[in-house]
Amino acid sequence: MSRKIIFVALSTALILSACGSTGGATPSAVISADSVMTSAAQTAIFSFTQSAKSFTATDSPTATFTPEPPTPAPTATVPVVLVPFDALCTYPATVRSWPGKGGDSLGFVLFNRGVKVVARNNYGNWLYIEWPDSPSGYAWVTAQAFELKIDIAQLPLALESGDQIIFKAPIVWEVKGTPLPLPTLSNDPAQRPATVVQQVIVRVCPTKGCMQIGILNLGQQLIMTGRFGDNDWAQIEYPSGPNGKGWVSRDTIQLGPDSMSGLPFFDEFGTLITPEPPTGTPDPNISPTPTETAAPTPAGPLGLITDTTTVYTEMSSLSPELGKLNPKDKIYITAASFNNLWFQIQYPADSTGRAYISTKNVRLMGDFRNLPYTDARGTPFPTVPVKTP
Repeated sequence: MSRKIIFVALSTALILSACGSTGGATPSAVISADSVMTSAAQTAIFSFTQSAKSFTATDSPTATFTPEPPTPAPTATVPVVLVPFDALCTYPATVRSWPGKGGDSLGFVLFNRGVKVVARNNYGNWLYIEWPDSPSGYAWVTAQAFELKIDIAQLPLALESGDQIIFKAPIVWEVKGTPLPLPTLSNDPAQRPATVVQQVIVRVCPTKGCMQIGILNLGQQLIMTGRFGDNDWAQIEYPSGPNGKGWVSRDTIQLGPDSMSGLPFFDEFGTLITPEPPTGTPDPNISPTPTETAAPTPAGPLGLITDTTTVYTEMSSLSPELGKLNPKDKIYITAASFNNLWFQIQYPADSTGRAYISTKNVRLMGDFRNLPYTDARGTPFPTVPVKTP
């Protein structure tokens, strides 16, 4: 035991004398990598702690979340690439400089000839085609004279902007599975109800060139939320559509007592453009000057002219002409020919006169289920009395 104590004492003395020595070579320090990392971590923690002491935390306000229906993701704005699609001419058509019968004639497409379609107008009733004889290399033909190889809703839109044509991508919307049921009407007086009077196609925007997203049947109840153009399209509550909305043609629905008055306006893409201007309150101290405005007597369902149309005295283009109707003119339809090629109309609009126009350029805007039919001379077919038991 005494030997161990002496050995430990001698070892301690040697170590102490070595630490206190100032002469000789200084031993190299051996630094562990772990010690460096530990020191750096301690420094970082110290800095963070010091910074935290100077920061006073405040309670964040509690966020309130209101559930909303899913909305379509915004589509990036990209240049529209014109891809030609085949279309076959089903009867001879005039090629024009702009989408309407008033456009300059640039040639003809004969029956059973093919063309390359690259776009359409916003209503979907004219096609923009490749046409080498045109100064721009493109021209217009009526859509009803051609059989497209694709759905017209997939074509880009060619819109006139001054002397130029601008292109916009079509609105695409997919309804997966069975469409959701329509919302039920309530006792809310602000709701604008409507009833389907014939099978109607629901579209993603308010023109016949827009994509179809559903079908509604006779008798279904709708809630209208907007309108387009001359009230010829109604926006409706449609849970399976973009933002829960869809569009139906005015001539397929029966409006409620408030009609469309006061509903917001939308453009052809279904974008809100302006609300209906508010009705001004008249000054009670001013007596308005009485005016007389000739109003047409409703003699039948309303129709909207979509293109320049000739008015004839008989159901024949060889009969004498009475005048012209322009796009967006409104007429009252009093009868239809049995072959549905001609309409008898109230002409002039504020008279009891009758005339005839082709059904080709007329968009029906009313309930025409009870419209009488006539023979080729315009004579109404006799009505068969209903037998009662």
